[in-house]
Amino acid sequence: MPKPTPAVLLLAALLLSGCGGARFLVPDGKVVAQDRDFLVVAAGPSDSLRSLAATYLDDPSLDWVIAEVNQIKRIKPGQQVVIPRRPINQSAVFEDGYQTVPILAYHGITADGEACRKVSVTKKAFARQMAYLKDEGFTVIGFDDLIGFMKGRRSLPKKSVIITIDDGFRSSYDIAFPILRKHGYKATVFVYTDFIGAPSGLSWPQMKEMVSSGLIDIQPHSKTHADLTKRKDGESKSAYLKRVREEVRLSKKTLSRLDIPMHTFSYPYGAENEAVVEVVKSEGFDLGVTVTRGGNPSFANPYVLRRTQIYCKNNLTTFAKRLETYKRLAAK
Repeated sequence: MPKPTPAVLLLAALLLSGCGGARFLVPDGKVVAQDRDFLVVAAGPSDSLRSLAATYLDDPSLDWVIAEVNQIKRIKPGQQVVIPRRPINQSAVFEDGYQTVPILAYHGITADGEACRKVSVTKKAFARQMAYLKDEGFTVIGFDDLIGFMKGRRSLPKKSVIITIDDGFRSSYDIAFPILRKHGYKATVFVYTDFIGAPSGLSWPQMKEMVSSGLIDIQPHSKTHADLTKRKDGESKSAYLKRVREEVRLSKKTLSRLDIPMHTFSYPYGAENEAVVEVVKSEGFDLGVTVTRGGNPSFANPYVLRRTQIYCKNNLTTFAKRLETYKRLAAK
């Protein structure tokens, strides 16, 4: 979302442009002026940002659009509010920089009292990190939102973030899912399908329950979790490419039992090369994710998206530093 034109200036431009296309509507007592790009609405006694978004944008979750354009957090009865009729600057590229979307990568989440491995986090830490996102005004989005952003179809809230959990450990269901559900957060669990049903892995009923919540998406992380960039000793190039394709295709086919779109592939160990990326593309995925730290602008390569791994050793200060949502360009 761009740095908006101050609402008062935009209102003035609309209200004074009657001869240029804006017109006044009186019947419902709400639409004060409109043109091809904007509406100006006088809020009613029971109106909120969400109700206006539902009425005029057909989606209450787009309340952030109205809030950012008007630089407000709430509305008052009678307040005149500018509502854009179409996305503004979907690319989120500006004169001094551009918006980036951080993707957080978790693995196992340990229960209270359990030892925390390097790539795991404790239940307490995960809960604190999710609360931090809420307290600091972050919007947790899904990969479907990111796809729309990267294809130029939609804007995103300024402080957007994606949550992912790799491998398919049972802790994704036992520990992470209840915390995510408490906050109403979306998350994507990347599962390597040979791990399904293992003692410490997710079961089909657990995955189906998470998907049915509307919060959790489950996507492929290969079949065996092998490093797809490495050829085996004595393996020919054709045999290698066939094996990579089977890892990608079979994991997608297996997870199709969940009856949800398969759109994003997580490379095991975050490792990719040109051959692996081409297979992921040809198998119909929209995105591929690595574990290279950093955020993702609208113009990022969709098949080598950056993700930032969250480790056991990371405290809340370090976690906060991983949430860069705007990349400023160096001054000339």
